[in-house]
Formats: sequence, structure tokens, C-alpha cells
Amino acid sequence: MNATSPDPTADFRRRLSAVEVRLRDLSRRRLDGRTPPDPTTGERWDAGQIWAHLADFVPYWISQAERVLAADSPDPVPFGRARASADHIAAIERDRHQGPNALWHDVKEDLNDLRAFLGDISDRAWLTKGLHPTRGVMTVSQLIEELLIGHLEHHATQLEGLRAS
Repeated sequence: MNATSPDPTADFRRRLSAVEVRLRDLSRRRLDGRTPPDPTTGERWDAGQIWAHLADFVPYWISQAERVLAADSPDPVPFGRARASADHIAAIERDRHQGPNALWHDVKEDLNDLRAFLGDISDRAWLTKGLHPTRGVMTVSQLIEELLIGHLEHHATQLEGLRAS
């Protein structure tokens, strides 16, 4: 990359480590209640839904970033899914009652995979573009920021906002 667009690996890894500690600590708590309504959908999630979502999206978005990087195309490569996709909803419903300890084990492994994946991205590859069905054209750096690192931080904050019982 150049001086105007530094390699984000170090910052992503730092943030990933911080959110990992938050999620580990949250996996040890029994949390009740629901999140405030989502501003765009009105949905309210319980802790089980959030944990199931975490276990679903990390490997999914890593695979989608790998897809964009592997295409080696000058044109943005289609990737991703919409929020209401059937496989996404089914995964959350399937796993929401497993409990945070069981799901944390899977999420922790996924975070290790994400950490390794971040280290494999070359300087130039951060600017590779993909085409998301609702977000439009995104670089790999934006994909990781919005759909992985920032997404993990958002859901950790949601879990922190639930009541401990």
C-alpha cells in the first residue's frame, strides 16, 4: 500500500484482540432481556440470537473475503448475502439455544482463523474490490472493517447492554 492508505492489519489485530477479551468475558455471564430495536428493521435480539449470529458470520465473511481476493479480477467480484437470507436466519434459529459457552468455543476458533487470515493479506490486496448485494462496491479493507471487526464490536456492545441475571 502507499503512504495515504496504510496496511490496516495491526489495527485490525489490536481491535480483534480487544473484542475477543470482551466476548470471552461475556460468554461467562448469563444475560437476559433483548436489545433495543434495530433502527432499520425494528428487530430485538436476545443473547442466544447474538451468540448464534457471531458463530455464523465470522467464518462466512472470511470465506467471502477469500472469494473476492481469489477472483483476481479488475472488476468488483460479487460476494455476500443480504441480512434476510434464508441460510443466515436458519443458522441463528438452529444455534440460538446452544448457550454462550458452547458457541464461544466456536467463535474463539473463528477469531483465530480471522487473525491468521489478516496476516495473509498482502499490502495491495487490501484495495481489491468486491460487490455486495446491498452495500455496493467495497474494498477488502472495508469488508473486514464493516462485516467482521466492526460487526464483532457492535455485537459485543449489544451483549454488554443486556441484563446480567
